[in-house]
Amino acid sequence: MYYRRKILLALIETFGGTLSNTDCEKLLFNFCKATGENHYDFFPHRFGPFSIVSYHDKQRLTELGLLKSTQGFSLSTKHSYLKDIRPSDRKALLELKASSVRGNKLVKKTYQENPQFTSRSEIIEKMFSSEEIKYFKFAWNTDKTPIVFTIGYEGETVDSFLYKLICNNVTVVIDVRNNPQSRKFGFSKRSFKGYVEKAGIRYFHIPELGIPPAMRKGLGRKTSHKSLFEKYENELLPEQNDAQDYLSKLIGKYSRVALVCFEADHNCCHRGILVRYLKKKRVLTKPVLHL
Repeated sequence: MYYRRKILLALIETFGGTLSNTDCEKLLFNFCKATGENHYDFFPHRFGPFSIVSYHDKQRLTELGLLKSTQGFSLSTKHSYLKDIRPSDRKALLELKASSVRGNKLVKKTYQENPQFTSRSEIIEKMFSSEEIKYFKFAWNTDKTPIVFTIGYEGETVDSFLYKLICNNVTVVIDVRNNPQSRKFGFSKRSFKGYVEKAGIRYFHIPELGIPPAMRKGLGRKTSHKSLFEKYENELLPEQNDAQDYLSKLIGKYSRVALVCFEADHNCCHRGILVRYLKKKRVLTKPVLHL
């Protein structure tokens, strides 16, 4: 079992075996902050910090018979996962229980201590005065300066990836993968599109600007990547004028756009070549930032 799932089960156990969705999310978030370890990543959502992966784990643990199929998080096992985690994590959970509040008090405490996670909250106005909300807004990125970002999801969870997009106030994601399927949870097209839109960001896919699988055969050495990128720039892109025009219209229409692919380093990804090509053609005039 993934260690993070043991942490989730131990958290529920520590707090009596049953937690509401909101309490579980906020306690899990505060635990990760207290220990300095991202067992789970979070992004700003409707009710503050939220983890898609935690709900994916809830579904899996329910299938395994360790959680009940209920609205909240409720144990259906008598096994003590609190005993299975590291002593330092067990201590941190017990300290969290001793100092923690629940319900609206927990939400308010979490908001006050982590204002950067409140930018998408739908309940903040019900819980704080307009003067108090001004304090939170200092932590929000509201920059609307037109810019094109490029970003890869290699090494990211879907939650940490969404956090990066929101922290840079990205309003539109443009997926430039030819075949947007991934073994990483949350990054295949259907689920990825849903999660991006769940975060309040629009999603578009332009497969023609990706590299077809047939062109990737034989990869593995730097020389082969160099040859692939040369072929992509000199042979494939010149044939994709319609796709480039569509991309140009999207970039022109939306102020803060992110071109998304897999590789973390844009120098090892075709999105870096794509941006350079578009700049050379003067199709892309906005500034570019590689995240």
